[in-house]
Amino acid sequence: MFPSENQYYRVRIIERRDISDDLWVIRVDPGGAYRFEPGQYATLGIVTPEKYHERAYSIVSAPHEKFLEFFIELVPQGDVTPRLHPCPVGGELTLRKVPKGRFTLDTTSGRTNHLLLATVTGVAPFVSYARSLHHQWKGAQFAGEHKLFLLEGASRSRELGYREELERFAAEVPWLT
Repeated sequence: MFPSENQYYRVRIIERRDISDDLWVIRVDPGGAYRFEPGQYATLGIVTPEKYHERAYSIVSAPHEKFLEFFIELVPQGDVTPRLHPCPVGGELTLRKVPKGRFTLDTTSGRTNHLLLATVTGVAPFVSYARSLHHQWKGAQFAGEHKLFLLEGASRSRELGYREELERFAAEVPWLT
């Protein structure tokens, strides 16, 4: 029983990267433009013979990227992640057509220093901010007037799934620490 195609896209997993036994990154192809702001979330779902299961996940991707990326943690007693975890590349999911959320980077209040605190998968919206600003920086559309100070914690260093990417950005630009 597939949900209404008026509200959902059928998407396929095009890439999967396992971070640990209970953490993984997937990329899905939305099949066209999917407009969102860095910091918003998308709702992914999976259809099973029993019922339809869905959950919101912060988008890791930046708006200029073709595919949508998500950083997911397995919750063994959860409704969605135990069903999503075994999905391979090529697996089909649903994606609500409209992203949601207001956890976006405030660039209009006049405040220019942004302290970003996260643990494990909570870094997803901040990676989206960094990717978006990095893209704008390289295209001379962002002058670096906003400074991001990112602190991320985890029980084990291998859970820092975007550490290398964020360190690479921080080495290239003056606005990310």
